[in-house]
Amino acid sequence: MVGVHPGAELRRRPRLFAALSQAFPEVRFEAREAGETADLAALIELGGESGARSATASGLRALAALELERDPGAAVVAEFASSGSFDRRLHGQALPDRHLHGTTALTPAGGAEVLARIAEGPLWVREGLLDVVAVAPSELADAEPLRDRLGGERSIALLPLLELLRELTVETAWRPPPLRAAFLLDDPNLHWPSYGFLSLPHLSSHAAAHGYHLALAMVPLDARIAHPAAARLLRESAEISLCVHGNDHFGGELGRVREQDDALTLAAQSLRRIAAFERRTGLPVSRVMVPPHEECSEPMAAALARTEFAAITMTRPFPWLSAPPKHWLTASGQSTAVTGWDPADITDSGLPVLLRHPFADAHFSPAEVALRAYLDQPLILYGHHDDLADGLGVLAERSATVNRLGDVSWGSLGALATANVSWRLEGDLLRLRPYSRQISIEVPLEARQIVVEPGWDPAGEVVASPAGIVPAGQPFAVAAGERLELRLRRLDAASPDAVAAPSPRPWPLIRRLAGETRDRLAPVRRRLRSRA
Repeated sequence: MVGVHPGAELRRRPRLFAALSQAFPEVRFEAREAGETADLAALIELGGESGARSATASGLRALAALELERDPGAAVVAEFASSGSFDRRLHGQALPDRHLHGTTALTPAGGAEVLARIAEGPLWVREGLLDVVAVAPSELADAEPLRDRLGGERSIALLPLLELLRELTVETAWRPPPLRAAFLLDDPNLHWPSYGFLSLPHLSSHAAAHGYHLALAMVPLDARIAHPAAARLLRESAEISLCVHGNDHFGGELGRVREQDDALTLAAQSLRRIAAFERRTGLPVSRVMVPPHEECSEPMAAALARTEFAAITMTRPFPWLSAPPKHWLTASGQSTAVTGWDPADITDSGLPVLLRHPFADAHFSPAEVALRAYLDQPLILYGHHDDLADGLGVLAERSATVNRLGDVSWGSLGALATANVSWRLEGDLLRLRPYSRQISIEVPLEARQIVVEPGWDPAGEVVASPAGIVPAGQPFAVAAGERLELRLRRLDAASPDAVAAPSPRPWPLIRRLAGETRDRLAPVRRRLRSRA
């Protein structure tokens, strides 16, 4: 139980605290007045600090948030301490916030730990059991997701509150996935050891030198040809992998599909082409879909869940609901307040959506990347070959930014997806909450049984394990210390080989050849322009 004082401040923010209750189901918030601290784990005071100080004097953990955050204005940068008793992923971060202008800096007591500051002075300090932050969060607007308060231009009013709630729930909370990252390039194929501004040999050595991994989102239509040298390089390189980019790359093809049968036909053909490529080359392809032009329809997402795909990665969780000018986190159902908050968002059909973020200078936000890491989301930084026109230096810079966040595991999109699972051990029962349809986990030594509990309707799902098939939500025996590879399978799952192929069409191939020719000639055009 967490008290909010004065009680009127809780009643002024029903949507904010309801969203926090969704994000932290173990926590209940209750209005409290001065001196009412019985049965509390902590006290939050909004608009002052005297009540919070009194609570800490009696041994209670407390947070005092003083001024209400301002309306948006010019961004003010909050500099976080490079070390301290707060989340490692925030150490040394510089987070711009458009709601800090005019904020009065704190005057902490001697010996206080300064956790964050602005140019004028301390912004967030810790004095024993008491945290004091200069700004207090305002109420959420109608339909505003909590994630809006933890973004690249607004985060400071919410972060100290989140840190307190994480501290209070550390013993009971689900253990999150590890910190994971990958670069992603849309469109390249293996027709040659280079693609436009991308040289695969150069990339392999550069990635090894700078400690990153890059996935190529390959169009299945292109998978019919693989240059021997390009295929050999990928077989020998741990730093480059492949994933799936649409099917024909015929515009926003995944977003145009409206009928379930058409969606299943597209998904199945994509997988058959990829499977044939794997047999010919011996190269694995991650079953993570990268939709061309960021477009995917709801029937298409359902078809991907019915086939072999572990997840999809996009910039918006539900693009069929969030076409501009709608908010990028537009969703439906009960979870709208916490859309974009978990390691993945899940469609109604059970397809996990891994968010991705551009790495090009014009769009890259170090603050957004740090906050995604803070939310235990995989860091997928994407671009195109022409984002490397000036060389691979941008990848070195971005990988250094990511690596400063902590102990980062770089890998393929498949590796990121299979590690995307939270867990909790209760006695000898290991409970898993998957954020991918394919997961891999090492069973703790204390565990003797396991249960997979999807965050979506489990009634139509079974779990495929080395021991056999069990319904989702039903425990089954495991061996302590073993590495388990599990797959969620829908009861209406469709084998790609059992789905009829579509009628051949020449235009997708013609269009794709034209696009590839344009990309491969881009360096030549650039050199000619530089000489003109």
